[in-house]
Amino acid sequence: MHFSDGLSETAAARRTVGTFVAVVIAHIMVDFMGLSVWPVYKTLAGLDVAKAGWIATVIAMSGTALQPLFGSIADRFGTRRVILLGTLLTSFSLLLGPLADYQAKLNHLLPTLFGLDGFYLVVFFILAAGRLGQDMFHPAGAGLAGNFSARRGSTFLALFIAVGSIGFGLSQIGFRTAYNNLNHHTEILLLPAAILWTFVWIWCRPAEASSTGKISVIASLAALRPVAGPIFALFLILAISSGVMSGLFFLMPEFAHEKGYPAWLGQGGAFGLIICGATVFMVPMGHLADHIGRRRMLAAMTILSAVSYHAIVRLTLPVPAFIALCVIGGAFLGTVNPLGVAFGQWIAPRENVSIVSAILMGWSWCLGGAVISIAGELYTRLGHNAAKALMLLGSANVLMVILSFLLFKVTARKN
Repeated sequence: MHFSDGLSETAAARRTVGTFVAVVIAHIMVDFMGLSVWPVYKTLAGLDVAKAGWIATVIAMSGTALQPLFGSIADRFGTRRVILLGTLLTSFSLLLGPLADYQAKLNHLLPTLFGLDGFYLVVFFILAAGRLGQDMFHPAGAGLAGNFSARRGSTFLALFIAVGSIGFGLSQIGFRTAYNNLNHHTEILLLPAAILWTFVWIWCRPAEASSTGKISVIASLAALRPVAGPIFALFLILAISSGVMSGLFFLMPEFAHEKGYPAWLGQGGAFGLIICGATVFMVPMGHLADHIGRRRMLAAMTILSAVSYHAIVRLTLPVPAFIALCVIGGAFLGTVNPLGVAFGQWIAPRENVSIVSAILMGWSWCLGGAVISIAGELYTRLGHNAAKALMLLGSANVLMVILSFLLFKVTARKN
C-alpha cells in the first residue's frame, strides 16, 4: 500500500515537473516567434513606419481583446489544447522573411483590401495568426504557472515570465541574424520549432479541473465583482506599462539611429538588453514580493520603471553607458507586468486565475497596443523624430505611478 502510494506520488511529481518545463519551453517559443519580430522586420524590409504601426495596433487590439475568452476556455476545457494550438499558430511569423523579396509580385497578384495592397495583406494575416497564438497561450500558461504553488505564486509566475522573456529578448536578434545570413529564409527556423513543439506535446500534461468545477465566461467575470476596483486599477497600470514599452520597442531602430548608436543596438540589440535585464531580475523581484508584499513592490517598480524609461529616451550616452542603462532599466521596466499579474491572481478567486491573467495580460495589452500606431504617427508628424515621440508617450507614466498608490486602499483580506 505505502509502496504503491510512493510510486504514484513520484509519478505525479514527475508529471508536474515535466508539465512546468514543457510550458516554459512553449513560452520561449511563443515569445520568440510572435509579433515581437515586427519592429525589426519593418526596418529590414524597408516598410512604411506609420503603416507598420497601424497594422501592429489593429492586430494587437483585436487579438488581445479575446484573451479573457481564451482564459475562460482554458479554465473550462483544459489548458493543454489551448497551449498546444497557441504555440503552433505563433510559428507562422517565421514565414515573414522570404516575403520581403516578393513585395512587387504579391502586389500585382492580389487585390487591395481595407487599404492594404497584396504584400501588406499577406503580412497582416501572417501576423494575425501569430498574434492569435500568443493570445491563446498566455492566459492558459500564466494561470497554470501561477497555480503551481499557493504560497510562492509570484515566484513561479515570475519564473514562467522570465524564462519566456528569453525568447522575447532573443526574437529580434535571432530573426535579424536568420534574415541576413540565410538570404531572408527565416522559414528554416520552423524545423527546430517543430522539434520543440513535439516535446511540449509529449510532456505538457496538466491536471485538468473536473467538469463540475468549470464555469462560463459570464460567471467567471461575475465572480470578480468583489475585486473589480483593484483589478481595473491593475489593468490600467499594466496597459500603460505595456503601451510605453511597445512604443519604445517599435521605434528603437529609428531612435538608435538618431542617437548615433551602432546599428546592432537598433536592430534588436537594445531590445535584447532591456529584456535581458528584465529576465535576470524578474524572479528575485517576484520572490521579494512574496516576502515583503506585492503592493509595496508594485508601487516601487512603477516609480523605478518610469524613471528608467525617461533616462533611456532623454539621455544621449556613450555606447557602454547606454548598454548598462538598458540592462538596469529593463530590470524595472520588465518587472511591472509579472508583479501586477501576480497581484491580480492573489486577490482573485482561485478558480478564476486564467481569466484574471487574460484580463491583465490581454485587455491591458490590447489597450497598450494602441500606442504602437500612436508612436508611428507621432514619429511621422514630428518630422521623423523618434526621441520626441517617445518623450511624449512617456508622459503616461505619471498616471501609472499614481494608480499604483491607489492600490494601497484595497482591503488586504489575504494578509
